[in-house]
Amino acid sequence: MARKKPNPDEAAIRALDAQWSKAATAKNVDQVIKFYAKDGSVVWPDQPPAKGHAAIRACWKKAYKASPGMYLDFRPTHIEIAGDMASDFGLVHFKPSAKPGDTQNTAKYLVVWKREQGAWKVLYDCWNWNGEPVITRS
Repeated sequence: MARKKPNPDEAAIRALDAQWSKAATAKNVDQVIKFYAKDGSVVWPDQPPAKGHAAIRACWKKAYKASPGMYLDFRPTHIEIAGDMASDFGLVHFKPSAKPGDTQNTAKYLVVWKREQGAWKVLYDCWNWNGEPVITRS
């Protein structure tokens, strides 16, 4: 059985997810902003959309102020590449004072990447919390 050839763009995005997690957890706003396209946007829960580096920077600063011990760990489960665009869906372990490996407060994310001057950059960054399980009775 032939093995599927690894896609270098998918590998690059997975590596970027890991680097972005580290920069975000380190609260290095300048480094975090470098992951976003110039026309990038964040679409986070309970906030209006923020477009452009200045608005995205303000969102991250607000998040850090609200959760000074924040830990983030992006875990992609599906990456789809289509030319110079890519979708990256996965889980993010997102907790104000979490430690690596903590599985509490897991959220879903969807990031749209675009190739900007040869490098992958975040065009749209959105996430939402996983809800409580719904129990139905028949």
